[in-house]
Amino acid sequence: MIRRKGFTLIELLVVIAIIAILIGLLLPAVQKVREAAARTQCRNNLKQLALASHNYHDTNQALPPGFLGGMGDTSASANGWNNQAVGSTFCLLPFIEQDNLYRLCMAGAPADYLSVNKSYPAFWNYGSFWNNRGAQIKTLICPSNAPQIGAWDEFFETFTCGSGCIEIEVWSFGDPTFGKTNYVGCAGWGGAAWDKYQGIFHDRSSTALAKIGDGTSNTFLFGEKCSTYNIYGANEYDTPAWISAGEFPCAWGLVAPPAVDPYWYMYGSRHTAITQFAMGDGSVRGLTYIGSSGTGYNNYIYASGANDGQVVDPNQLPGN
Repeated sequence: MIRRKGFTLIELLVVIAIIAILIGLLLPAVQKVREAAARTQCRNNLKQLALASHNYHDTNQALPPGFLGGMGDTSASANGWNNQAVGSTFCLLPFIEQDNLYRLCMAGAPADYLSVNKSYPAFWNYGSFWNNRGAQIKTLICPSNAPQIGAWDEFFETFTCGSGCIEIEVWSFGDPTFGKTNYVGCAGWGGAAWDKYQGIFHDRSSTALAKIGDGTSNTFLFGEKCSTYNIYGANEYDTPAWISAGEFPCAWGLVAPPAVDPYWYMYGSRHTAITQFAMGDGSVRGLTYIGSSGTGYNNYIYASGANDGQVVDPNQLPGN
């Protein structure tokens, strides 16, 4: 009689249980490493945008416009869409190794299409722009986000809607084929709606680095704008489109990261505990929850304004 060696059912169950425990212990560590890598990549993306802005400045003696919307303090729609509706990120394409994409888009548009002093029909009237709207640009996407889900591909414009009041005009094509971005230029408290706390980027801005009175190291340049869910109750994700989303206000504070819905009107991220911002000097900082009032909020607004006279050391902002 030949006896075969093997495992009993109890032994197999014990082994499986041990493996499950080890996986349970290992998984959080793997997730932490993965998130740390994603945060580092996101930080590098913001750094690249900041450097691209400086290179753009060297070429044009000013930073790119936040948004080419209505002339003066009027909304793009009120202006009859006789405006380009192109944002700062598009202007930076040649400086983030996307020169070919930039040329393809501009091929069918007037040579001075990006002038802050001229209005042209919106970009979607030009086949060269429309046909290249779907390009996916790795530098513009945070690895912790889910930027390609959903159909709401937005751009923003801030304008005055009354005494002491601002409004974010949000437009979307409901078209999932647009390439997206998780980074938007900082417009200060309310962009062009309030000069005192106006940021580096706003409607038809042309900001010289030397004119940032509060200092480039103390002023936000770009911040994370994550995808948010259930926008307008439509059960869709909304994400800025790189072709047109170029500036965003800070008026309503900073959502507690990782961002939860429906705080589409705030900067925010999917990182654990922080939302990252590129400063005007090219450094990158992570901020924790700010809220919408109090000292932390006030310092956040001061850091978003380029010439408000309230110089805030970034170390005064909660974060790391």
